[in-house]
Amino acid sequence: MIIEDNSQMTILAVDDTEANIDMLLAILKKYNVIPAASVENAMAILEKEKVDLVLLDIIMPGIDGFEMCHQIKNSPKTADIPVIFITAKGDEESIEEAYKIGGVDYITKPFRPRELMAKVRTHLNLQLTKELLKKQVETQRELLHVLCHDLINPLGAIESYSEYLLDYPNKKRVINDILSASRDVMNIIDLTRRLMATEEKELLVYPINLKQSMDQSLAILKVKTIDKKIGIQLDIPENVMVIAEEISLVNTVFNNLITNAIKFSESGTSLKIYLKKQDPQEICIVIEDSGIGIPKQLLSHLFDISKATNRPGTNGESGTGFGMPLVQKFMRKYGGDIFVLSRSAEEFPDDHGTKVCLTFIPG
Repeated sequence: MIIEDNSQMTILAVDDTEANIDMLLAILKKYNVIPAASVENAMAILEKEKVDLVLLDIIMPGIDGFEMCHQIKNSPKTADIPVIFITAKGDEESIEEAYKIGGVDYITKPFRPRELMAKVRTHLNLQLTKELLKKQVETQRELLHVLCHDLINPLGAIESYSEYLLDYPNKKRVINDILSASRDVMNIIDLTRRLMATEEKELLVYPINLKQSMDQSLAILKVKTIDKKIGIQLDIPENVMVIAEEISLVNTVFNNLITNAIKFSESGTSLKIYLKKQDPQEICIVIEDSGIGIPKQLLSHLFDISKATNRPGTNGESGTGFGMPLVQKFMRKYGGDIFVLSRSAEEFPDDHGTKVCLTFIPG
């Protein structure tokens, strides 16, 4: 793994002696070093700033360095920050205690500048590596959700069409629908493989016909709309072009949003899909339902992949809760965004439902 430049990382230097702080600032001038003269001051800084490494004296007035290390390691927000002790205490008991409570290294005063720089560089690189690995794991997790979540709709369509084929008179049209859904499965797999290959590189986007992509999504979800008796009121002009990537737009963005609208709508109701805004700077479409809406406590975490937002639909339909974070991720890769307005049936029994607004760069 290639280590990126760590000079922009932040170090918190905690020492009550001004001369020691001045020396640390001079030696570590290539880094962003924040000085703190007391533990109280240092903990306040940790609450506000993103810190990548703590250099900590042990002998401090009031709360000592050992107690501060305890506090750092006992807080979920700061537990992963490495702590290097820099102290005049060179006895074995102090060194043993420092490592026992979570310190990653121990430097005795007077220290040698080159040794300090080497240890700081090593632990910053380790911290950077951990962050890069965490980001890669998160990326792989999202890609797994793309596969698991987005394959459900086309595979469900294949299953339903295959059942209809047993006694459906117009078999040719049903076979074509099965072939179309099968191609969607292969396209999703291909997209995921390409995303895995590119990882942090930009997604290749290009002009897409908005109406055609929406028609493709509605075709995939036709069985769901029929089964739940959901009407579709579609009002998007034929010639509207937007910047996007077609496979993800259909299978991740549109399929997720329309599936959610169906899931949380009552049988016999309708969805409205319409063009809200079209100008040289922005195109906006809306997917609107009159369903049960989204409670406030879920709405605030709708795009947070670490928060559980899944809940049963009006007919007991299940879901993963990962769709909306993926939709937002792709919309932003296109250069657009997503906004959700919702009124829950619990709070607004006479006027409830959800509007999802998607903004695109014109194509």
